[in-house]
Amino acid sequence: MNLARIIAVSVLAHMALVGARLTSSLYALENRASTFTVGVILALFSLVPMLIAMPAGRWIDAAGPWRPTLLGFTLMLCGLALPAMFPYATADVAPLMVSAALVGSGCMLVMLTVQNLVGMRADPENRQAAFSWLALGASISGFIGPVASGALIDGFGARVCFAVLTVEILLALLLLRANRVLFPSHRGQATVPEQRHPLELLEYPELRRVMIATSLISMSWDLQTFVIPVHGTRVGLSAAQIGTVLGSFALATFVIRLAMPRLSRRFSEWQVLTGTLFSASLTFTLFPFLSSLGPLIGVSFLLGLGLGAAQPNIMSLVHSRTPVGRVGEALGLRSTIINSSQVVLPLGFGAFGSVLGVGAMFWFMAVLVGIGGVFAARWRDPGR
Repeated sequence: MNLARIIAVSVLAHMALVGARLTSSLYALENRASTFTVGVILALFSLVPMLIAMPAGRWIDAAGPWRPTLLGFTLMLCGLALPAMFPYATADVAPLMVSAALVGSGCMLVMLTVQNLVGMRADPENRQAAFSWLALGASISGFIGPVASGALIDGFGARVCFAVLTVEILLALLLLRANRVLFPSHRGQATVPEQRHPLELLEYPELRRVMIATSLISMSWDLQTFVIPVHGTRVGLSAAQIGTVLGSFALATFVIRLAMPRLSRRFSEWQVLTGTLFSASLTFTLFPFLSSLGPLIGVSFLLGLGLGAAQPNIMSLVHSRTPVGRVGEALGLRSTIINSSQVVLPLGFGAFGSVLGVGAMFWFMAVLVGIGGVFAARWRDPGR
């Protein structure tokens, strides 16, 4: 029951994040922003988190979960309120850019804290199951967020959607306050006494391999978040239809994570990650050839089945391969890698797609993750 309430906090944060990402991109496209401008907005969701994730992880290790979670939701509340208050016609793209930085930073703090808290509260033998439940929560929010946001945009406009997301964060703050006992503070430990090099953890070979796989999977995940709204707009899909395509991806992650306890008894973490990379390569190859709703939903669902299996296995590997007392720091390193790809990918592919087209973006990633799958196949646990 306690685990469910902790996960509910992360679900509300993640739902607001994915809703804000979709709403921001469609709002900008609606006002004739370029693909590159949309890429800049989406990159800002990850720029500040990229810069502060490692110090934030150390702070969470030292200070406990209460203050980071409270600060995270406060930043998200401020960020979502900005585009709701200031229309695009008068303030142009600036509120969306500031909003993206605040929402991304706030959600990073909440998610890092919850991931650390779930890992600490779970028994080592049940840790993978606990992370499967956390991943299921992310699948639920990943499905509801884009589908609900797309419907709100079509029915009432982007600013109303931002206002609804603001109310959602207010509800999340009330839930957090009601469960204050589950998010304790570490009194008198506001700072970490020992300062370490940010990349020192990469000296551990097994953890380094996990982080390489993390970067490839993160790039795959965020490519579909960035390119599907652009591709959907170009082939004539409505906001609700684009949200449905993204929602089918999230639904697939929910389905595969329900099956993860059984799959984990038959396959090692590295075998699952290898399958994830190869399935992503296949679906990215197919995407550019599709322009109607049904096939796009089907391929998005297939992509979600592959990528959805990755997170519980990666989180289990991070907790089992990280030195004692440095899990928050390792999660911060993982977040830094993820957010780095989220900064570079929209900017690079935004410019890349403007010159060579959306199809080239998909095919480039298909080759990249395919190569990653070949290497991941060599990193399988030999004793499993």
